[in-house]
Amino acid sequence: MKNAAALAALLAMTGVAHAQSPPGPEAPGPGGGGESPAVPTSPQEAGAPTAVDGRVTYQPDFFAQYTPQTALDMVRRVPGFSIDSGSDRRGFSGTAGNVLIDGGRPSAKSQGLQDILGRIPAKQVVRLELIRGAASGEAAGQSVLVNVVRTASAGSGRYEAEAEISDSQRISPRGELSYNGRIGQMEFTLGADRYMEQRPLGGIRMLRDGQDNLVGARSDWTPRTYREANVNGAISTPLFGGTFNFNVSGGRENFKTALESQGFTVAPVSSVVSPAGPTVVAVPADSFRLSIDDRNRERELSADWERRFGDLTFKLVALDTREWGGNDESTRVRDNAGATAAVVSQRTRYESSESIARVSASWAVAPSHRIEFGGEGALNTLDAALSLTEDLGAGPSPIALPAANVTVEEERFEGFLTYNWKVSPRWTVESGVTVETSTISQSGDTTASRTLTYWKPNVQVSRQIGTRDQARVRLFRDVSQLDFGDFVSSATLADNTVAAGNPDLRPQATWRLEGVFDKRFGENGAVALTVAREWIEDASDLVPILDPRPGAPIPIYFDAPGNIGEGEVFSIRLTGTIPLGAVLKGGQVKVDLNWSDAEVTDPVTHRTRQISGFADTEANIEFRQDITAMKLAWGFEFYKRAEVQFFRVGELETYEEGPLMFGFVESTAIRGVKMRAFVENMLDSEFKRERRFYSPDRNGAVFRDEERERQFGRVFGVEVSGNF
Repeated sequence: MKNAAALAALLAMTGVAHAQSPPGPEAPGPGGGGESPAVPTSPQEAGAPTAVDGRVTYQPDFFAQYTPQTALDMVRRVPGFSIDSGSDRRGFSGTAGNVLIDGGRPSAKSQGLQDILGRIPAKQVVRLELIRGAASGEAAGQSVLVNVVRTASAGSGRYEAEAEISDSQRISPRGELSYNGRIGQMEFTLGADRYMEQRPLGGIRMLRDGQDNLVGARSDWTPRTYREANVNGAISTPLFGGTFNFNVSGGRENFKTALESQGFTVAPVSSVVSPAGPTVVAVPADSFRLSIDDRNRERELSADWERRFGDLTFKLVALDTREWGGNDESTRVRDNAGATAAVVSQRTRYESSESIARVSASWAVAPSHRIEFGGEGALNTLDAALSLTEDLGAGPSPIALPAANVTVEEERFEGFLTYNWKVSPRWTVESGVTVETSTISQSGDTTASRTLTYWKPNVQVSRQIGTRDQARVRLFRDVSQLDFGDFVSSATLADNTVAAGNPDLRPQATWRLEGVFDKRFGENGAVALTVAREWIEDASDLVPILDPRPGAPIPIYFDAPGNIGEGEVFSIRLTGTIPLGAVLKGGQVKVDLNWSDAEVTDPVTHRTRQISGFADTEANIEFRQDITAMKLAWGFEFYKRAEVQFFRVGELETYEEGPLMFGFVESTAIRGVKMRAFVENMLDSEFKRERRFYSPDRNGAVFRDEERERQFGRVFGVEVSGNF
């Protein structure tokens, strides 16, 4: 019998719109080209996309069939495009998503692109520009962008109210309210949101010995509650001949759960034998309760100022973020009579901060040549403290962990230069280089300091094929960032494991060569094929670290984040939007299919394997049909990812989820109001997890195996949204 581990549903993120006055028609777009492409003005052309120099322009009429309320509704319907909010890194470089607003990226980091776009009314959007082959400081590594060009608004608001019910039979309400207004030349945005989710997980675990004999089982029930609340505000105003934007946001979140797990000892009944084998009986054994209370709060201030000086565009950005968090966990183990046998408690507290200053400039040297240059500095800190205690009946006793109380500080500086050359009407070369240097110091239980410097060159050659198709080849080097949390030890009480902090971590560096063919057909058809090869240096994975505490009777190895040498990845990705008008009026399918193969050398077995947490296949398929005459739409989304594995010192963990399916029906029959009903996890899918334990490590024999299945059931909900 194979079983599964449940995964909580994705939590909605909330943020604030980035109010910014749109640039004039002479404003340059990212990636080098001077003016924005021509926009069709005649009624016959208004709804059709136009393509000029690699940009495809979509007018608001193109999206009319979808009855959009926000810029987010429109961006989601751009053929062959999926929103990417960027990576979660320190600093600004490398964190940018693939959506620009009025030619620039939002200066706020803690707010997701989808939340920012969701606060821009559709009536404020002048056009959307799909930009392919966009290597610039604003693009920050993205090859395909959408630029949302807006017009000034006299004032409008947006509301959204939602409620869902899960297997817990408890209703989780959610809501969001925002308003965009103008006072003189100053535009402002105010917003607030409240999110709640209650989705319990239930399932069983089957325990086997090294000979695959069933020896035990556990029944798990996990009520889970997540709450989040945020407020935000932004202003945009002319200042000193340029445009000044200021954003402020703050919020808090809390996650609570109380896992109840009942154990059973499984033994055969020798007197009863069936053709399938001996009958087994389950006898109640130990039980435990795991309580988790995780909470944090955050505030962010950011500002930017941009001004044109002839052919030079100058931009300043500043940001300051503070976050405070705490986690309290405890496990109470009871024997088969219900008496407490042990209590293990963990308490963690942390405070982190990030301060950034960035300056950049874009210079149109000539109609076919553009240079961008600039730099940024950032200071990041983390203060983390952990205490772990165990009470076996004689009172709490502390358990010492290496690197449990640590302060980490990083001073990071980087400079960048990009050069975009329009060689001919069909050929474009985009190149650049970034140099980054960072000094990371660590104090507390462990003391260390080091300075790291990396060069990150990139070059991309684009070839326009006809008026709408494009081929691109790109070579670049990317360097990941070290997660400050990897310097700090922590315990996972639910799994009875310890993740050690590793002061010797190095960032993973990757050379990537990719080729892309982007094909456009009809008014809303698009297909893109990407083939890529990656060469990895200092691959990030899990490594064994010897317990440094003195007095240990035998060597003890902890799992820890670390570097395991070189690796390679080969991948193929197919994305596209396929109209189904020929067979189903108003129908459309969006696909995102990935296949990849990764190879690294295992530090324990010294054999070739895949990277921990790496899925070799992933498929996301969205179907939607808009029935314009009825002002009705319906559709579904299907998602499936292959199993992933984590290679620990003495354990192999395998995790698989889904397939997951989401369905909806929405109506815009009431003018200005969208009503939507949805169901998540339509297939009532299971989430599977297997933990296979080896002795003394993964070179040895299996001595225990744990298989788990969990489900959170189907989730039903309704949503009402609109503008005012």
